[in-house]
Amino acid sequence: MSVHPEIYNKEGFIDFLKNHAVSDDIITKFAKLPNTVVRSGEEFTLDVNSTWYNVGDTHYSFELNYYSNDLIEYLFNSKVFEDIEVCINNILCELVIGNYIDIKDWKK
Repeated sequence: MSVHPEIYNKEGFIDFLKNHAVSDDIITKFAKLPNTVVRSGEEFTLDVNSTWYNVGDTHYSFELNYYSNDLIEYLFNSKVFEDIEVCINNILCELVIGNYIDIKDWKK
């Protein structure tokens, strides 16, 4: 079994998506996510974790979250998905529910 975890910044993950022939719609949706959000004066930066599992059913898993280096914590509970579109939709919902973005402004 071979497991290959990787951490990306936003630009690096966009390159990853393009290199893996992900649809332009999904890439555009990801690119619209804010680089940072602020909670109670503390800044959280978009954190992208990808893990490639090279065993039997070879696949990737993805986790998107926002991380604060100052607080050493994530903004949202950890959720890992094997479908990048579901992963992006999940973090988008978390941002809307937490009032970090206004979905009306985001859709423009």
